[in-house]
Amino acid sequence: MNILIAPNSMKGSLNAFDFAEIVKKAFIQVSDLFEIRKIPVADGGDFTGEVLKRRLNANEILIDVYGPFGELVKSKYAISDKIAIIEMADASGMKLVDEKALNPMKASSYGTGQLIVDAIKKGCVEIFLAIGGSATVDGGMGMLSALGFSFLDKNNMKLAGNGKNLSKIYSIIKPDNFKNISIKIICDVDNLLLGENGAAAVFGPQKGATPKMVIELENGLNNLSKIIYIETGKKVALIKGGGAAGGVAIPLIAFYDAYIVSGADFILSQLNFTKHVKWADIIITGEGKIDAQTFNNKAPYAVAKMARKYNKSVYAIGGQVEGSELSLIFDKVYSLTNKKRNIEYAIKNAEQLLFETSVEMAKIIIKLK
Repeated sequence: MNILIAPNSMKGSLNAFDFAEIVKKAFIQVSDLFEIRKIPVADGGDFTGEVLKRRLNANEILIDVYGPFGELVKSKYAISDKIAIIEMADASGMKLVDEKALNPMKASSYGTGQLIVDAIKKGCVEIFLAIGGSATVDGGMGMLSALGFSFLDKNNMKLAGNGKNLSKIYSIIKPDNFKNISIKIICDVDNLLLGENGAAAVFGPQKGATPKMVIELENGLNNLSKIIYIETGKKVALIKGGGAAGGVAIPLIAFYDAYIVSGADFILSQLNFTKHVKWADIIITGEGKIDAQTFNNKAPYAVAKMARKYNKSVYAIGGQVEGSELSLIFDKVYSLTNKKRNIEYAIKNAEQLLFETSVEMAKIIIKLK
C-alpha cells in the first residue's frame, strides 16, 4: 500500500519534515506492507523557504540584517542557480521578537529588503519571497528603503520605514536600479490591503496593534495606496493578497515585475506533486490547526484537492481540529487535542501525540487493504 505523507508545519511545535518523519516511523512500526514517500509541503507560511530550498537543492546564505526593531539579527536565505528563496520571517518575523514587544507602528521590513539586495548583488534575477509570519504592517516601506527608495513627507524630509510613518508619506522617489528582476510573492491569504478584512484590521492585532493603532495603520496604508496610484497609476488596494504581511507585496507589484502566487498551489507545482499523488493509494496531510480557514487554500486543502482529483483517499492530522465541514474534503481528520488535552499540552508533547495518533491511523488503514 503506497502512503504519501505530505504535511505542512505545525506552528510552534513541529516543522513539516519532522512531522512527516514521525508519521513514517509510526506506519512502519504497524506494518511492513506500507511503502512510504515523504513530500513535506508549505503555503507561504512557516518553513516555506526550507521546503523550497531542499526541493531546489539550493545553497544557504547566512547574513546579518536589521530585524523588525532595528536590532542586528542573524538571518538566511538560499540560492539555486539565479533564483533566491527568501522567507520574510527570517528577517522581519514575529519569531524574532518577544510577543510582549510586538508593535507594528515601530516594526520595519527593512531586513527583508536587505536579503533581496544581497541576493541581487550575488547575481539572482528571480526572487521567491514567502511572506508569512511577518511582524510588520509597514506596507513594505522598510523593505523598499533598503532597496534604495526614499519616502518623503510634505516638507521633503526622509521618513524611516515603519507603520507609524505610512500616513506621513507625501511622495516616493524610486531609484534607478535592480531592473529586470522578477519577484514571485508566495502568499497563503487573499485579504485586500484595506477594509475590515485588510492588513490593519485582521493582521494588526496579531502583531500587537491596539484598536487605536489599527485605525492609524489603516489610514496610513490608505495613504500609501493613494501615493502609489499617483506615482504609477496602479490601483494596488484592489489586489487580492495585498493585505498579507502588512501590505508588503503592494510596492513590489507597483514598482517591480512582481506578482502574488497562491502559496500552496505554487509549492505543489514546484514539488511536482501530481506525480506523487498518482503513485499513492492514500495521502496523509496536516498542520497545526485545521478548521474553516483551511478551506482558504491552506496547504492541507490544496493537498486534499489534488487527492480528490485523482480519486485518492486523504487523511489529515491537526494539532487542533474544528468544524464538521471538514468531512467534505478529508476522509478522516485526527486531532492531537481533545477534552483531556489542551493546546498547550499538545504543543509540548507534539512528537509523542503525533506518533500515537499516526499508529492509530495506520492500524485503521491496514484493515482496509
